[in-house]
Amino acid sequence: MSLPSSPDLLPPEIDLLVRRWHLPAERVDDVKALLEEQARGGTAGRLTDASPTAAAGWGSAAQLAPAPGVADLPAPTPLVLQRHGGDTYLQSWRFFQAEHTIARHLLARAARPAPALTRPSADLLASLGTDRINPLQARAIACALDHSLALITGGPGTGKTHTLARLLALLLAAQPAGTAPVIRLAAPTGKAAERMKEAIEAAADHLPASLPPDTQSRLKATATTACTLHKLLGFHPGTGRCRHTAGAPLRCDVLIIDECSMVDTLQWQALLTALPATARLILLGDPNQLESVSAGDVLGALVRQARAFPACPLAGTWVELTESIRFRAHPAIGALAEAVVNVQADAALHLLATHRPNNAATTLPADGLSWLGDHANRFAWASLPPSVQTALAAIADAPSPAEALAALGRVRLLAAHRENTVGVAGLNAAIERHLRARRDTNHAPGKEPKINKPIIINRNDPETGLTNGSVGIIMSDTDGVNSAFFPGDSAAAAPRRVSWGQLPDHSAAWAMTIHRSQGSEFEQVVVILPSDESPLATRELIYTGITRAKSCVHVWGAEATVRKALADRAGRCTLLESALSGAE
Repeated sequence: MSLPSSPDLLPPEIDLLVRRWHLPAERVDDVKALLEEQARGGTAGRLTDASPTAAAGWGSAAQLAPAPGVADLPAPTPLVLQRHGGDTYLQSWRFFQAEHTIARHLLARAARPAPALTRPSADLLASLGTDRINPLQARAIACALDHSLALITGGPGTGKTHTLARLLALLLAAQPAGTAPVIRLAAPTGKAAERMKEAIEAAADHLPASLPPDTQSRLKATATTACTLHKLLGFHPGTGRCRHTAGAPLRCDVLIIDECSMVDTLQWQALLTALPATARLILLGDPNQLESVSAGDVLGALVRQARAFPACPLAGTWVELTESIRFRAHPAIGALAEAVVNVQADAALHLLATHRPNNAATTLPADGLSWLGDHANRFAWASLPPSVQTALAAIADAPSPAEALAALGRVRLLAAHRENTVGVAGLNAAIERHLRARRDTNHAPGKEPKINKPIIINRNDPETGLTNGSVGIIMSDTDGVNSAFFPGDSAAAAPRRVSWGQLPDHSAAWAMTIHRSQGSEFEQVVVILPSDESPLATRELIYTGITRAKSCVHVWGAEATVRKALADRAGRCTLLESALSGAE
C-alpha cells in the first residue's frame, strides 16, 4: 500500500476538523477519546457501538481503510477508520501511516536474503570454540548471521549483551582482510547507549582465544559508535526533522538497536525509512519492560505477532533468551519477576509476605528480596533498610570522584512518580535533608554542611557531550568550588570533570523514576510503588523496577497496588499487529 504524507492530528485541530473537514459535532467526543488514548500511549481508539463505522458518518474527516492489498487510500484525511478483530477503530493518519510503514519495512527485511558473509554461519559459530554460550544464545547468533533482520529478546541477565558481543566479533572476523563493515550501535536514551558501550567493552575482554587476535580491539572500537537514536538519525529539535531519510539514508552495513521497548512508533518509522535496504538490522530488548514514553508498543507487537503466528516471516527472525544468569545467586528476584510477568498476583504476594526483613539486619538478604510493607504515602529515612542507608551515606561522604561514582552505582531509589511525598522530587529532598543534618555537628554554625550530590542530566548537551540520562556527582574541593564528575570514556579511565557553570539542566539523583532507570542496573534498589489508584500501577512498571537490581530489591508499597497492577492486563491500544497481518 502506498501511503502519502498527511497533516498531523493535534488537539487544537479538533475545531478545524469541524470547520474544514465537516466533522459532525456528535463525533467530537470520539476524537477526544482518541486523543486521550494517544496521551496514554496508544495509537488508536476503539469506537463504541453507537459510533458510525462508515466514512459517511464522519463528514470528509475520515475514510475507511481498504482491505489489505485491495487498493491504496485515495488521498490523506486526518482520520482513518479500521476494522480489526470484529471492532472498528479510529486512528489519526499520522499513526496509521507510521504503523503501516513499520510493518511494510520489517516484513520486507524479514523476507530479504541476508548480506553475504565470507564463511557459512555454522563455520563462524564453530570458531567461537569452547566459549560459554547456551543453545538459545547460539541460535540467536545464527539467526542474526543468516537473516537481514534479527529480533533478540529476553529479560535481564539472559545474556543479550554477551550474545551481541560475540555476534559482533563474528561479523568483524567474517570480513575479507583489509575491509571492515560499517557497524552502528544506538539506543533510545543516552544512558542506554552508554550502558551498551560499557557492556560491549567489558565483554570484549573475555572473547575466546580462537578468534583473530585483533578482534578485541576492533570490537572495542565498534562499541564507541554507540549513540542515541536522535543523534544517529540527525534529529533537529528546532525543525522536528531528521537529517537521514529515505532520500539521505544512513551509511551502515549493520545497525544494532538496544532497549527497543523504549522506542516509540514515530521513531521506528523514521529509523526504518532511513535504513538502507542492504543493511543488516539487529534488534534487542525486553518486551515486558515499560513501553516508550510516547505512543506505541512496537516491540511488544512484534513479539506477540511472532508468537501467535509461528509460520510468519517475522517469527523466523525472533529468538527469545530465557535462561537468566544474573539471578542464579539471588533467585527471589527472578521468582518475583516471573510471577509479575505471568500475572500471578497470589504468587507475587506470597513471595513478598515471606520476605519481610529483620529491621536490625545490616546485610543484604541472601536470596535478594525484601518487602518493606506499605509506605502509606510517607517517606521516612528510618524506614530504609540499614544497607540502603549505609550505601547512600557512602555516596555523600566519598572522598574522591571515582569512589563517589562507584558508590552511586551500587544503590538507587526508584519511584513511579516525579512529584508527591514518595515521588522522585520529594524523595531527593528528604534524603539530602537527612544527609546534611547528619553532618551539622561537624561544621561551623551558619555554614551549610558539604556532601557529595548525585545528579542526572535532563537534556542532551552538545557542548559538554552529556546526554539526557547521564548520571554524575557534584563535589566541592577544599576551596568550596563545586564541580561535577561523570564516568570516563572507559571503565579504566579517570572520571571526567565538568565545571559547575557548564552543567546543562539537571536534577538530584538519589532517587529517579522507574521509567528513567531503564537500561541501568544497581547492586540494590528500593522500588517505591505508587498507590493502587495511580494509572502507573502496572505490571510493566513493577517488572521494570525490580529487574534493575543485580543483588537485592527492596519493594516498598501496598499489597493492593500489586493486586491492581497484576489484575489489569489492558495494554496500549495500537494497530501494528493488524498492519503486520495485512502486509504479509
